[in-house]
Amino acid sequence: MVLTVAVGMLAGCGVGGNAEAKLKELGKDEQATIKVMSMYDERMFYQQFGALFSAKYPNIDVQVVSTQGAIKFTPDTDYNKEITKFIDEQKPDVLILTLDQYEKMAGEGRLYELDSVIKQDKFDIAGILPSVLGAIKSRSGEKLYGLAPGFSAQALFYNKTLFTAQGVPLPQDEMTWEQVLELARRFPNAGNDASRPYGISLGTGDSLFRFIMMLGQTKGLNFVDASTMTMTMKSEGWKKVAQQSLDAFKSKAIYQSKDQFRSGTMEEYYKQEPFIGGKVAMTLNGAYYLDTLKQAKTALKDGMPQWDLVSYPAEPGNPDSQSTITVTQIFAVNGQSPSVRAAWEFVKYINSDEFARVTSKAPTMGNFPSRTTYMKDAEGHNLEAFYKGKGNSAALGKSLAGVPESFVGQLYGIAEQQFKDAMDGKITLDEALQAIQDKGQAALTKAKQEEEQKKKEK
Repeated sequence: MVLTVAVGMLAGCGVGGNAEAKLKELGKDEQATIKVMSMYDERMFYQQFGALFSAKYPNIDVQVVSTQGAIKFTPDTDYNKEITKFIDEQKPDVLILTLDQYEKMAGEGRLYELDSVIKQDKFDIAGILPSVLGAIKSRSGEKLYGLAPGFSAQALFYNKTLFTAQGVPLPQDEMTWEQVLELARRFPNAGNDASRPYGISLGTGDSLFRFIMMLGQTKGLNFVDASTMTMTMKSEGWKKVAQQSLDAFKSKAIYQSKDQFRSGTMEEYYKQEPFIGGKVAMTLNGAYYLDTLKQAKTALKDGMPQWDLVSYPAEPGNPDSQSTITVTQIFAVNGQSPSVRAAWEFVKYINSDEFARVTSKAPTMGNFPSRTTYMKDAEGHNLEAFYKGKGNSAALGKSLAGVPESFVGQLYGIAEQQFKDAMDGKITLDEALQAIQDKGQAALTKAKQEEEQKKKEK
């Protein structure tokens, strides 16, 4: 009898205390109140999530506890510690977390495990993009303690009008960087900067070092070994990537933004935008760029070029390079909540097929619905390009866990200057890589020591 009781008790244990336990359903007219922790203020939260849920579940009262203004930021602020303190004080039932916060709280046993209640409720997660689920599971021992209703990603947009006019073959899905750069070089590089088209714009990554980092990431290279806190830039892999990047910049296939638009009409604004105005044939951009193109079409009417998109450049044999999917909002249930069922109903609805269908026509903050059935384009553009890959961008962040953020900013300054000197012929590429290795290691060691010192002082 004692053994039977002990086994029964163990069956109800686990992270969040719910392994295979049945969760009592909420009666149709049963009243409940839940608190939701959000980075948004109450008005914005209700616009995005709360209003639709309240219309569906009028018996569940949703109260918002916003982190806006609740955490005072200083150079020494430990954000994760402050978030934990906020949760302990406010006791929200539903938590909206970043991937890093999710990983920490799942590891500490603070979140309610969802696998069993998903099975119990026969909640369909088959329609959710596998890369989104994979990004979440990779942070919590392959179990689900949260779900994400949306994701952001990047793709390669191309100006079909410009490609056709120049007689260059159109881009295809799953091209390598080598293939993309080969296409970029086929656009004329004669003439002055005002008249010639460029092959590709890298968007916010138009600095030399950022481009080197982009290529290195698709090839599975890391600039730091986080387990030993040592720099890894002085290697044949990085040398090959750096040389490829230097050659691409020297060939003038890459457009680098110069003058910013100051004033004028919207039509003038869109005409000077490099991709829309026909200055570049290809551009790397996120889902938010679709809205820019839609607005440009309204403003330009007949002056709008034809365009389409293909998947982000990939590297054969490196699955994580085939996707830029980023998950920024994970909805989880507080394992200590006294209203677990009501909290789960909220998380379940926000991640449901119905919610995705209703909100898909107005994606927020450059996000697509995780349920890809509702990623549609009336003009037939290849939106599948955003989720072609099997990997997810969480892999890079995880590989750099423990590397001080302050160091990353310092490294960009060091490396950008060294690579520019190499491109200008002032130093050799080997000398540049050695300098980045040495100066980067010194900066990394110092940043780590300062980080450890701050922890001791607290």
